[in-house]
Amino acid sequence: PNYVIADAERRYLHRVVQNLVGNAVRHCDHKVRLSGGIRADGNAFVCVEDDGSGIPEEDRKRIFEAFARLDDSRTRASGGYGLGLSIVSRIAYWFGGTISVDESPDLGGARFIMLWPAKRFNQKLKQKNLSKQKESTH
Repeated sequence: PNYVIADAERRYLHRVVQNLVGNAVRHCDHKVRLSGGIRADGNAFVCVEDDGSGIPEEDRKRIFEAFARLDDSRTRASGGYGLGLSIVSRIAYWFGGTISVDESPDLGGARFIMLWPAKRFNQKLKQKNLSKQKESTH
């Protein structure tokens, strides 16, 4: 497998994945897909998709607000306070990135994508490697 290194504080990235996957598992019919990596534009991403009923277009911005919950019985029955996605939104902001939701083209349910710049880490890594190379030539 190819491994990817992106600039993200571990505990916050863990919270993002935990919240997004938890929501997907709660609202899916049978399938959840998690993917991540670094795109060609230099942004790191985490993507969580499910095969549930999805999120109506008119609610897609509102769900990132604190205490926002959709009014269907399935959502009310699942518990929670409506804070998980607002936390994800705040973390995306702290990372200098974005969080969005649309319809999963493959699974048909919701698809959440968090993007943030990964190149800061890569620049630090390059500088560190250059320093090591200079030390080894002296």
